[in-house]
Amino acid sequence: MSVTTGRYPWFGWGKGEGMSMGAVTIRCPRTGRSVSTEIETEPSDFSRLPAVVARMRCPLCGEEHTWTASEAWLEAPDLVPQPPVDPKA
Repeated sequence: MSVTTGRYPWFGWGKGEGMSMGAVTIRCPRTGRSVSTEIETEPSDFSRLPAVVARMRCPLCGEEHTWTASEAWLEAPDLVPQPPVDPKA
């Protein structure tokens, strides 16, 4: 299984052939907006994720959200909206 927590949109072999990596994305229940879990994986691996509860601190609303793979989907990493960066943080 290939899972990363960085920003690596393409993982490829050979002559420009690549396997798309997607950002595991959930919907923030407070704002209704899509938010990246900062987990990136290949679609074939995403479909095999176990049915366990995961937790994350939401960068949009600041609350802790719980989610499972059945509630999540894959997005191209560059399409997932990112919250503004706080220069004081």
